[in-house]
Amino acid sequence: MAQDDVEDLADAQADTSSDFVRSLARGLAVIKAFDRFTPAMTLSEVARKTGLPRAAAGRFLKTLVTLEYASFDGRDYRLRPRVLELGMAYFSSFSFIEIANPILEAAAKQAEEPCSMGVLDGAEVVYVARHTANRMMSISIALGNRYPATSTSLGRVLLGGLPDAELDALLARSEIRQVTPLTVTDRHALREMILKGRSDGYCTAEGQLEVGIRSIAVPVRGRDGRVIAAINMGVPATRHTMESLVSQLLPVLRSAASEIEFAIRSRP
Repeated sequence: MAQDDVEDLADAQADTSSDFVRSLARGLAVIKAFDRFTPAMTLSEVARKTGLPRAAAGRFLKTLVTLEYASFDGRDYRLRPRVLELGMAYFSSFSFIEIANPILEAAAKQAEEPCSMGVLDGAEVVYVARHTANRMMSISIALGNRYPATSTSLGRVLLGGLPDAELDALLARSEIRQVTPLTVTDRHALREMILKGRSDGYCTAEGQLEVGIRSIAVPVRGRDGRVIAAINMGVPATRHTMESLVSQLLPVLRSAASEIEFAIRSRP
């Protein structure tokens, strides 16, 4: 998150709430600056990447080091494993993920294809659970990965779970980038796909973010009937046609979703 993003968010919140803590937003921006491309950075690099003044970035980094969320070797700062506690608080607060894991694992083994679960966060889908089958060419996706909801079968199912007005507002404000020649960017066409998926009870996607990848997803509903997550199987096009996704993988996904929903309803 760049400093401009932090400032924009701060300004937006300031209009409606006096409780927004700008320093917390900046501290989180420092944490998010570290990624697989920049796992170690100097103070100057962190300041440049976040847009923060060096003095402010230094204070945040020293605080992270003191709290053991980061380390410093005299030149570079790195995040420490303890920072995972911040993410685990989310996972531990959602019992349906714990419920879903063995069911997704069984579905992956049955279909011999990877099975994943995602939740909606704004205009993005976030992977919160994933189990892979023992096959070659499994798509590389890690927990916490985020992708545009409009370009994934998981995301389209989750968008279909929104009220129409909320869906329309999200589509209107979302940036929809042409990633591959097959990426659907027309908002009207996307809305029609999402509504059809809502009616059919599943959504598909083909080559939206990577040519040669096909996927199919179904919703998972909570006790109140609202869509709280989606599960999918994404496969290389060499293994499945769009038709076989529906005929072979969809029944496995629907069965897994039903099991998860039953377990959620049965849990005290």
